[in-house]
This record gives sequence, C-alpha cells and structure tokens, in this order.
Amino acid sequence: MSAGNVPKDEPELRIALLGKTGSGKSSSGNTILGKEVSKVDFSLDSVTKTCEKQEAVVDGKKVCVIDTPGLYHTSWSKQIEKEIKNCTVACSPGPHVFLLVIRLGVKFTEEEKNAVTWIEGNFAQHVIHFTIILFTFKDHMADCKKDLEEFIGQNQYLRTLVNRCGGRYHVFNNRNKEDRTQVSGLLHKIEALVKWNAGQHYRYYEYN
Repeated sequence: MSAGNVPKDEPELRIALLGKTGSGKSSSGNTILGKEVSKVDFSLDSVTKTCEKQEAVVDGKKVCVIDTPGLYHTSWSKQIEKEIKNCTVACSPGPHVFLLVIRLGVKFTEEEKNAVTWIEGNFAQHVIHFTIILFTFKDHMADCKKDLEEFIGQNQYLRTLVNRCGGRYHVFNNRNKEDRTQVSGLLHKIEALVKWNAGQHYRYYEYN
C-alpha cells in the first residue's frame, strides 16, 4: 500500500531503536519498513553515526522509524551520547515506543547492562513504560520459543528487565524480511502499548 492510500490526518506510529552495535538494530529498522534504508555492517564500529529518520506505510499505517548510533561502540563519545538523546527530537513530538534491540545467541554481558543503565540515566526510568525488548537473530535458534525462554531464564538481570518492561518483547529474523507476519505482530504489540499508555507518547522534557 502506498502513502497515498492513507488519509493525511492518519496518526503516525513513531518508533525509536536503541541498542548496542551489532545487535541488529539497523537491520530491524529495515525489516519494519520493508525496505533497505539503513546501511548494515557487521563490524564492531557503528555504521549509524547520527539519528536517521525513515518513514513508510506498513500494514496501512504511517510508521516512522528512528535509527540511532550503537551504544558503547568503539568510537563512543559525548557527541554520540548527545546524538542518541536527540532521537526524541528527530521523531518529534516524541516516540510511542523505544525498541531495545538485544541479540540472541550471545552472552548477555555487563556491557548490555551498562547500555540499559545509560538509557534510564538519560531518558529517565519512565522510559521503561514505553519500551519493548526486540530480540534479533531468531534464525540462530533451532527451537525459538524454548531457546528464547532459556536465554532469558539463564540471566537474572535480563529476566528482571523483561519483567520491568511488563513482559513486553518480540523476536525478529532479519534474514527473512519477506515474513511480514513478524512485523505485523510487532506493530500489534506497539499499538497495545500505546493504548496502555492512554495514547500518549514519550515526552523527554517531562522527565528531565
């Protein structure tokens, strides 16, 4: 469906992507939008240097995705921190959801914990009320449901984080972008979150 099929006054769904370099963050943005709009690389250095805003019509809805520089990559700096915080401005008046992108199949380390601490320290703890965890690299798991439960269950911090996010999480296989059911499922969860937040979006100035 093209943008022309959607009424101009149709509200858009604003999504901000946060995560470490190599988590599959940019690939997830491409999967959501159904097109290659963000450059993807598998090195340890973040390809995304600034907040990048892309829009598309997905399942008949106007969707805005903001990709951000990777948290704690090799060229981490105060300027990068400032750029990540600017994601709320890039999708003004504010995102409806933050997707915290976490890679499956690798150990959940102190660096991931530090990334979560940084997010809450810079967006305030209220950011959790607007967060869904997006696990990526689903294709690395033979039995996704069982393996995902084990992945979450074996780390107390991750279990607690999922619970603090209200049990909200989703799983992507970014190698299978043709499977649009995974995107539809995510949008359904985002819309449920927006409803839970009484239709409100995250407001940076309210918490800082």
